[in-house]
Amino acid sequence: MNPFQMIYMIILTLLLIYDFFPVFFLSDIISPEVLLGVMIGLFLSILFKKDRHPDHGAKFKEQLFSTLYLLSLVGMLTALGGRSTIGISLNNVFLLIVLLLSCYHTFSYWKKAKQSET
Repeated sequence: MNPFQMIYMIILTLLLIYDFFPVFFLSDIISPEVLLGVMIGLFLSILFKKDRHPDHGAKFKEQLFSTLYLLSLVGMLTALGGRSTIGISLNNVFLLIVLLLSCYHTFSYWKKAKQSET
């Protein structure tokens, strides 16, 4: 995992914890709309980032790890009694659309990795 990916995961983890448990942070400083904007901006920056390395197998593993990590984080925060202030949940249509886009990208990296092996 590259440093950019690691920083992205840390920031996203902190933002999700803040979203599910705003009483643990200074909730008067950041509004839920700003939080949603930052999360969408982070997602779009990853989604439209140029592919810098040709190793599609590594990219596939990173994408799969990120998707599973974020889904498990949302599930864990929900199980701990948190409630998203911006509406992120495992049955949210927006999250399912993002998940489908992520699955599409993951599948395309897997397909490219399989093609490069042969």
